[in-house]
Amino acid sequence: MTQIHASQTDSTRACPPTRGCSSCPSGTLWIWVVAIGVLSCLAASGSVSSLDQQVAWWVTTRRAPFLDVFMKILTFFGSSVWTALALAGMGVYAFRRVGPAATRLLFLSFLTGAGLEVVLRFAIPHWRPDAALLASSMTPWVRFNLAGFPSGHAFRAGFVFGWLAGQLAPSPWRRLQQFSCVALIGMVGFTRVYLNRHWASDVLGGWLVALLALSLVRSWRQAHERRVAVAAR
Repeated sequence: MTQIHASQTDSTRACPPTRGCSSCPSGTLWIWVVAIGVLSCLAASGSVSSLDQQVAWWVTTRRAPFLDVFMKILTFFGSSVWTALALAGMGVYAFRRVGPAATRLLFLSFLTGAGLEVVLRFAIPHWRPDAALLASSMTPWVRFNLAGFPSGHAFRAGFVFGWLAGQLAPSPWRRLQQFSCVALIGMVGFTRVYLNRHWASDVLGGWLVALLALSLVRSWRQAHERRVAVAAR
């Protein structure tokens, strides 16, 4: 079973999936904000459509019956049900290691990312690849479900497994465990393209939102620590 670093008392410590916690300054927040803005503009203008279609074609040519079942199982690790269960465990860990403030910051960061996902879904008319017919008049719920940018599965998997990668205790297996977390994030994103539920740009957008949310965890943690230090003087 994965060991969590006992001396790492701040359970809200988290980093983007591909970088270590020691190299994750709060300034990276703006990198992800700009990246999300640029990709959103490209998606809204249709500039990524050609690349999306090429990636989708490449994936389609590699489909196989035995992979279909595997992909449907793997995509569960980006679902709302899985994320709710994972967040419950993450919240309990944060509460026991640090206290209620850590849990609040963790949930607030996730909800900020989820809120941004909703805003982008309504703001950008980047439809899912399986949305063959678009009604002339859509309810907000229908529009949200037909819009694909960013991928919610990619965001949720990126946040959960990215957070976990930042909590692993130093050990000979830590790099392998972190690589496994990154691999899971990548595979969940791949399933969304494989199952024809999202374009590649949707998945990339979801990952960027996850990186932003994870950076918020660290940034708000640092701000909270400064307030506590000032109050203790």
